Amino acid sequence: MITGMSDWVWDRKTRQLIESLHKGAGLETGLARGPYGVAGTIRGRYACRACGQDLIARALSPTAKQQPHFRHESSAGCPAPAERRRKAGLDDEVVLELRDTLVRAWPGVPVDLVLVRDPEIEDEGDPPATGHPPAIVVRGAEQTVVIEHVRTLPGADRILARQRAVRAQFGPGAAHVWFLAKDPMQFARCGKLSVAPRGRDRTVHATIAPTAEQLAVITAGGGVYWLDGKQVLIPYGVHDFVHAPEKGEAWDFPDWRRKVWPNDWRISHPLPEPDATRWGLVPLALHQMTGTKATFSLREAREVMQALEDVQRARWRRRRADARELHASRQAPPAPAPTSGPSPAAPVSPHAPELAQPRQKKPPPPQPQTQAEAGIGAPGAGTQSPTAQSATCPLPDRDGRPTGPVIPPLPLHPPLSPPPLPSKAPDVTVQRRQKGLRGALRQLLRKKHE
Repeated sequence: MITGMSDWVWDRKTRQLIESLHKGAGLETGLARGPYGVAGTIRGRYACRACGQDLIARALSPTAKQQPHFRHESSAGCPAPAERRRKAGLDDEVVLELRDTLVRAWPGVPVDLVLVRDPEIEDEGDPPATGHPPAIVVRGAEQTVVIEHVRTLPGADRILARQRAVRAQFGPGAAHVWFLAKDPMQFARCGKLSVAPRGRDRTVHATIAPTAEQLAVITAGGGVYWLDGKQVLIPYGVHDFVHAPEKGEAWDFPDWRRKVWPNDWRISHPLPEPDATRWGLVPLALHQMTGTKATFSLREAREVMQALEDVQRARWRRRRADARELHASRQAPPAPAPTSGPSPAAPVSPHAPELAQPRQKKPPPPQPQTQAEAGIGAPGAGTQSPTAQSATCPLPDRDGRPTGPVIPPLPLHPPLSPPPLPSKAPDVTVQRRQKGLRGALRQLLRKKHE
């Protein structure tokens, strides 16, 4: 027996979810049968969200002594499994939460929970109350927006059928969007995408591989978004590709930063193209999306997507310019190799210090000689030894005169290097002046002693 709002009840007449059950709520007592079934068949007005059976409204009269409640027509409990009842309750709760958020964002705008009748599914015998949670219908002045908030999408064929049902029930101009819950497995599969929109800070966008059901929503002309708390994720297409080298380009960069540059991507927006490799997701606060009354505004998300498209052209130009530069550097002639012969000795500056020049041996100082060794009185005598003198000079006669021509003696040690030239000629005038002064002093001293 359904006695309160722990379980949910569909009102087939108003095609809305019954949220309050109290006396005088405009509900009818009993089954309240009417043409609420497929093709106008007679059905009860109230249906169980879990099993789809007709329900009986009890104690709705103001004079009733019991609390208002519903019970199944069979007078038994709900035959649906407990897991199915729990799932139906969770589905309805997330829809109610989103509906309340939109009511606060758009005061004065009709926001209703509506059952979308799907004739194709109902003809197959599936109870309409158990197919989907209620849709949120926002009836604005310019457009009607039908919002589906589900945890998982139905099959692709069911999505297309529901899209046709929405257009048939609310008009061909009605917008049909789906809000999905984040699937951790799907979001962990593709990783992150580092982006730097022009004029904005570098950030990271989550990417996903779209499923067949999500692609079916885009194909049907609908919109698919992810609701994560108070944040909405708006998809755009990411088309991965590898740059094909053109003439005069080299893409095998040696450094790690540019090694991945051949792998690039392009964006497709505002809706992802069907052939997109993956979808990138622009995060947007829910209050930003509901800034325009009675419609979802995607202006800020589309500005981010346009900035990504603008920066991708600059990124491609930069990478191709570097590829051309790398190719040109490899075509340049190699530098000449160094010669293998000995390198010429560097000239030594005459002003270099003495340590840079080879040290020369100085000749030993001459030893003092005696008169006998020096041969005083003999013409041409020098510092040679007697043996050398006898070999170079002829013997004298009785009178001491040489009997032959005089040959100068050889030096004891030949000079090792020529004597250094004086760096500056002595000043003769200064020497004469000094000699004259000494002479004058000597004369004065001499006269003083005399």
